[in-house]
Amino acid sequence: MAEMKLRCPITDKYEVRVVNNLPNTLRLHCASGDDELGFHNLYVNKDFHWEFCESYLGNTLFFCHLFWGSKDIAFDVFKSKKKRRCRRGACYYAAKPDGIYFSGYYPPRTLEKIYDWKTSHVE
Repeated sequence: MAEMKLRCPITDKYEVRVVNNLPNTLRLHCASGDDELGFHNLYVNKDFHWEFCESYLGNTLFFCHLFWGSKDIAFDVFKSKKKRRCRRGACYYAAKPDGIYFSGYYPPRTLEKIYDWKTSHVE
């Protein structure tokens, strides 16, 4: 069976891609108000990605929570109000040992560091 391509006749299509550039497994959870994308374990140099059509209301929001050992970070991976960052519909995130990097292109041209990891305090 052939894979169907997502078509967005009224609004723009976007793809979010999160890549594990860490030395071991990254766990992540991504969702929006309408779509639960679940928890995933990403092995070294593997990615998790999805496509979607932006809401015609211009209020689309997806977030991800990334977990790496005792570190984690939660952030918006797509927000309609900041969609211009995702050039040609691509929002690319790379998890690296020193933080999270972003590119508005896929494949990425340059990566910009946008977040540092937060250390979880487990009592």
